[in-house]
Amino acid sequence: MFTTKQKVVGGGAVVVGAFLLFAAHNDQTGGTRFGASGPCMVTVTADQLNVRSSPDDNATVVQTFSKGAVVSADQTIRNGYRQLTPGRWAARDYLDPTPGSNCG
Repeated sequence: MFTTKQKVVGGGAVVVGAFLLFAAHNDQTGGTRFGASGPCMVTVTADQLNVRSSPDDNATVVQTFSKGAVVSADQTIRNGYRQLTPGRWAARDYLDPTPGSNCG
């Protein structure tokens, strides 16, 4: 048998554990991800990586990331580029999926 104090402490541990599990899998957009079913997150491996307006080497540069930057991305890949968001593409060769990411 458990004493009342043990039940309260044990129940509190379960609630705290469940909260921490949920919080650890909550992404910045308010969605929840479990394992590799969440958003695609990538790490920039180039010293400087140009983000272009379309998946083309001659497209306008709209942003630049430094090595080590972690950014969200889509699973869409075209012409050697990964789409970050509509109108923002970066060379796939310089983006490594972060552990646990769902980058397809």
